[in-house]
Amino acid sequence: MPYWAVTIPTHTADGTSGVHVFIVTADRPEQARGRALAKADMPMSLRHRRNAALRLAALTIAEITPRWGM
Repeated sequence: MPYWAVTIPTHTADGTSGVHVFIVTADRPEQARGRALAKADMPMSLRHRRNAALRLAALTIAEITPRWGM
């Protein structure tokens, strides 16, 4: 099963911005998006980004390909 990097930009009420990156396994990019969003809703993820809001319209997904055997 491929690995995917799902990057979601964030912003806070005071204007601070950042990104939250999730590495997930999935067969397709749509599955990777769903798995990352599920992880983003977990209490540990909310604490990590200090409750910053997610900018879902700017979410990106990239497949992670290993360097060996390619």
